[in-house]
Amino acid sequence: MRLSKLQMQGFKSFADSTTMTFDSGVTAIVGPNGCGKSNVSDAVRWVLGEQRARILRGSKMEEVIFQGSSARRAVNLAEVSLVFENEDGGLPIAFKEVVITRRLSRSGESDYLLNGAPCRLRDIHDLLRGTGLGADSGIVIESKMIDALLSDRPDDRRELFEEAAGVGLYRDRRRSTERRLEETTVDLSRLDDLIGEVQSQVRSLARQRKRAERNVELTARRFSVELTLASREMAAWHIELQELEQKLVTLREQGPGDLTRVREAELGRNAAHEGRASAEASRGELARLALVQQQSVQSLRSEIAVAEERQRNALERRQRAEEERREGEAFGERLNADRVRASEDRATLEGELATAQEELSIHAREEDAARQAVTAARAAVDAAERIARELREQQRRIDLDRESAQRETAELEQRTSALELERQQLADAAAVLAREIEGAEEAIELARVSVAGAVTALEEARATARAARERDAAARAELGRAEDANTALEGKVNALEGLERERVGLAPAAARLLREKERFGEGAVLGPISDFLTTSSASALLVERFLGMTVHAIVVRDQAAAAAVRTWHAGANPGPLLLLPLDAMPAAASSDAGDLLPQVEVAEPAAGWVRSLLERVHALDEGSGFVDARGAVWLPGTTAGPGPLRRRAELSGLRSELQAAAEGRKLAAAAAEEARRALAEADAAVAMATEAANLANAEDRRANDLRAELERRRLRGVREMENAEGLARRLAERQEELGTRLSSLEVRAAELHESLGTHGTDAEALRAQAAEAERSLEAAREQRANGQVALAQSQARLQVATDRLHRLDQEHENAAQRLQSLHSELSTLADSDRSLAEQMAVWQMDLDARVATLTDAEARLADAEQQVRDADTALQAADHALDTARREAHDHESALHHAELRFTELSGRRTAIRERLETEWRRPLEDLMTSFEAVDVEDELLRAEAEQLRSELEKLGPVNPLAVEEHEEEVKRLDFLTTQRNDLSEAKNKLQLAIREIDTTARELFLATFTQVRENFRQIFMTLFGGGECDLRLENPELPLDCDIEVHASPRGKRTQRIHLLSSGERALVALSLLFGIFLTKPSPFCLLDEVDAPLDDANIGRYVRMLNQFKGKTQFIVITHNPRTTTEAADAVYGVTMQEPGVSSLVSVRMRGNIVDDGTPEEAASTSAGDGEAREGEVATAPA
Repeated sequence: MRLSKLQMQGFKSFADSTTMTFDSGVTAIVGPNGCGKSNVSDAVRWVLGEQRARILRGSKMEEVIFQGSSARRAVNLAEVSLVFENEDGGLPIAFKEVVITRRLSRSGESDYLLNGAPCRLRDIHDLLRGTGLGADSGIVIESKMIDALLSDRPDDRRELFEEAAGVGLYRDRRRSTERRLEETTVDLSRLDDLIGEVQSQVRSLARQRKRAERNVELTARRFSVELTLASREMAAWHIELQELEQKLVTLREQGPGDLTRVREAELGRNAAHEGRASAEASRGELARLALVQQQSVQSLRSEIAVAEERQRNALERRQRAEEERREGEAFGERLNADRVRASEDRATLEGELATAQEELSIHAREEDAARQAVTAARAAVDAAERIARELREQQRRIDLDRESAQRETAELEQRTSALELERQQLADAAAVLAREIEGAEEAIELARVSVAGAVTALEEARATARAARERDAAARAELGRAEDANTALEGKVNALEGLERERVGLAPAAARLLREKERFGEGAVLGPISDFLTTSSASALLVERFLGMTVHAIVVRDQAAAAAVRTWHAGANPGPLLLLPLDAMPAAASSDAGDLLPQVEVAEPAAGWVRSLLERVHALDEGSGFVDARGAVWLPGTTAGPGPLRRRAELSGLRSELQAAAEGRKLAAAAAEEARRALAEADAAVAMATEAANLANAEDRRANDLRAELERRRLRGVREMENAEGLARRLAERQEELGTRLSSLEVRAAELHESLGTHGTDAEALRAQAAEAERSLEAAREQRANGQVALAQSQARLQVATDRLHRLDQEHENAAQRLQSLHSELSTLADSDRSLAEQMAVWQMDLDARVATLTDAEARLADAEQQVRDADTALQAADHALDTARREAHDHESALHHAELRFTELSGRRTAIRERLETEWRRPLEDLMTSFEAVDVEDELLRAEAEQLRSELEKLGPVNPLAVEEHEEEVKRLDFLTTQRNDLSEAKNKLQLAIREIDTTARELFLATFTQVRENFRQIFMTLFGGGECDLRLENPELPLDCDIEVHASPRGKRTQRIHLLSSGERALVALSLLFGIFLTKPSPFCLLDEVDAPLDDANIGRYVRMLNQFKGKTQFIVITHNPRTTTEAADAVYGVTMQEPGVSSLVSVRMRGNIVDDGTPEEAASTSAGDGEAREGEVATAPA
């Protein structure tokens, strides 16, 4: 598997579609600063899934889209594709070519494609896993990585090692697992609180469930008793209702006979209507046929006139066709003469063309001979110039080596002075560190005392919080009970208010009158007498028992309103109804109010009627009997249920209880809020104590970390002092080596200067010979061009003659076709004249027949009008018979209506019982009668039992009807929460185990990668430096995931020392060795090097180039560079990046194979080879690979 192409469009400065093709080996990318070279490395990172905008040198991901320039508008889409050859099956996909594409639009939509098919980023990562191209692979090595390795910050170096080892993924997993562990601990604490609250609710609901079950038992018994009483009362009316039903059946059976007679009469009338309509339709049809015949005769006469006109036009057309035929025959004779002359001209021009072709062939052979001579001369000149360039290159390298040696000598002198100063600074720093270590030990002792005090305060705060949590739970339970009581009272109040609004329990006739009171005018019907009475529950029972059905009396405005209600009552017959007109209200008759009147509050305007009904009435034996103003004793029966007065009294009492319950709930809510506030304060105190303990622990850790850091710094200072002394000795030895090297370079430079002068003279002579050969070639080219012009002129004249002959042939053929067409047209016109004459004779006979038919239709129309007059007489007789049948049916219907009214009146009482039972039990009466079990007890005992059951239900008080279901749900909820707590405890243990496993795996993975990088680093260091020693060390091998990584290197002839003590060029080369060592730990099919050779001098560039040549057989290299040696000595192909248009990058490609340069276009190749060895902006200077 290898990278074959990189395609970019709209990505950063590559606004246009740009394709870079890569072969095996090294591909160099060159160009001036700011032209967009590094955008190529960003494109590779981006298409492989890089999600961090800062890595791509931006603040947000949308900045990778081309932002526009002074001459171009911004684009809305960036797209990059990597094309891989998969002949060896390195990628686990059944394609020989694999294309990975990423797109990003300004709207934020990002897409990944695999061979043009949409996919996910995870699919790309899964495909590339194990190939060295994954998200954590180091396929891009750039100059800032060298800065990271040389940085004084250990975290920068560690980040490169962890990325190579893939430890970053485990760090993220550990942080994620720790967050989940913390969340699980918090959830456990919340569950404990919630389980305690739910247990309290379960106990409360268990008590409510017992009361609800008792309520269901009493209600079921009361249901049976009430239904037994109702069924016995309704059975007493059953016989009378059956007789009325039989009468209604008889009357209704007569109805169909009446309807039959009416329908028969209607059928007779309909038949008469149909006869009248049929006669009328027949007359209309005959009238239409007569009209059609008239129109047909007129139309046929018009067609005969049109045919005569067509006959005259055909005769004129035949005369014109004969004239055109004679003209066409004369034109054909002239065309034949022109064709003969055109054939003769074409034969003459074909001979001239053959002569011109022979002369052109001679001139072409002469030009080829001259071109071969020029090629030979140019080859000789190129060979001479190549030798001269090689000599100049050798001279330049010697000059560079000499300058490098001089610079290194000066640098050594500076480093010797700096080293002496550094040794003095190290001695001073060691003394300072000793004093700081003593201060750190004192800080550790103080921190330990602070930690002990903070832990004690934390335990006390936690104990206070537990007590506050218990008080909060108790307050919440009390608030729940208050809310339950308030909810039950609200339900009962709402139910009673609903019954009051619906007037449930009011007599049927009174209820119906109230529903229809608007028909009597506003204020005519004031309401039932019970609306004007207010009393207590005990007094309401006495008043209702005395008044009996009078409690349903309706108060009306005056006698006139009462008369209107009587009229309505006679028609509607809703049942018995008592009216109390205000203008007939009796005056107060006595000062003796009696027992009942003082117990009620009376509202105007019905106060007079209330006083009249209740004054001077005395109760006997707590309401078992009453004595009225006349002395009569009234013994009421047992009432079936509470009336409107008791219901209103009960509603008033419940509202008072509801208000008291609301006050109790407010107090409970205030207590709960106070408990919550205390709990919050206790939690805040725990948090503050925890924070103080954490701060104390953090201070203790910081003091210990400071002590450890100071100790490491002391040990590092000792090692640095030893290294500085060794370095001073090596610097002196290096100065002696540089003096010897400078002398040898001076001698070699003089020899090369002499050889360069000799080869320059030979090259000038060869250039003169090449110029003479080019002049001969130019003369041969001119002769060949003249021959080509003559040949072209001959070909043009021949083409004109051929076209003229072809055109004449075409005109001759068209004339022949026109003559044939005229002959055909004349024949057609003759046939048409004959057919038209025959058609006119047929039309004349048809006209005579249609005139006869029209006369017959007019006679039939007169008969049809007589039939219409007869049908009108029959229709009048049928209408009279229908009127008689309808009068008889109406009489029978009136009798049925009176019977139904009588039946409705008798059903009133049964309806009242039905409404009362259905309202109380909220079910249809039929369902109630089929679902109850009759009680075999006398009526009086049943009524007494019903009253007792009602009393017991009232004593039971408010009941939560959903207590059973709520109790079962809370028990299930408690079981579920307990299971959840067990699951969370198990999950907490698993998370703790996972953290330990992640630490173990990350440690093993890091150590394995560190060992492999260490070995690769040593091998590559030996390759680049040609010897020497190097090593990677962990500052604390016991904590490999947290300690610093130290890099030690000693070039050949020097003692081992830290990388910071090397020269800048040596440090850059050491950093490159380490970066390549990291890369080879996870090798990938290609590697992109972004200006990593920038810090290297010419000598180290040579070592860098040798390393590239050594590894390019195994890995493709894409090298972004400014160094010409990297381009000429290592590159197999070169891409030049330029900005000929401001803000827009473009490419110039050059492929290098030995002494041959393959360019993308002939023009670019000429401009490159004709240069003077210096690359201008936007061009590429090339040399043999």
